[in-house]
Amino acid sequence: MEKTNLRLLLVDDDATDRELFREAIEVAGISCTINEAANGEEALTQLAEMTVVPQLIILDLNMPVKDGRATLREIKTNEQWKSIPVCIMSTSSAHFDVSNAYSNGANLFLVKPLGFRELVDMLSSLLTLFDRFVTLPKKVVSG
Repeated sequence: MEKTNLRLLLVDDDATDRELFREAIEVAGISCTINEAANGEEALTQLAEMTVVPQLIILDLNMPVKDGRATLREIKTNEQWKSIPVCIMSTSSAHFDVSNAYSNGANLFLVKPLGFRELVDMLSSLLTLFDRFVTLPKKVVSG
């Protein structure tokens, strides 16, 4: 597989999940820049301070301080950030959460897999798709 150079923002309050995410990307042989935030407030602060926006935001729903639902709404109503693709990755598969996420502008909703190998496969597929086949708006690609 061709190596990617994607810029990601991973927003998840669980430090173990963030570490597993990084390990899964490494095992999959994917090269990308990952910024991390432990909650929505941190994510929005990082976005405001970034000179080059991420090409994909992976956002958990259930977090303290500012949850993924509120964070998604703020991203998608902000003129500078609304074109950044947002992938919800949550343990929830509740119809309400899925429907609400898409209604508020999520581009994709994935349920966190239980096994590490499944996580590797999921991230490999997702990031390969974004690297090779997804066309992003110029301001997201170039920053």
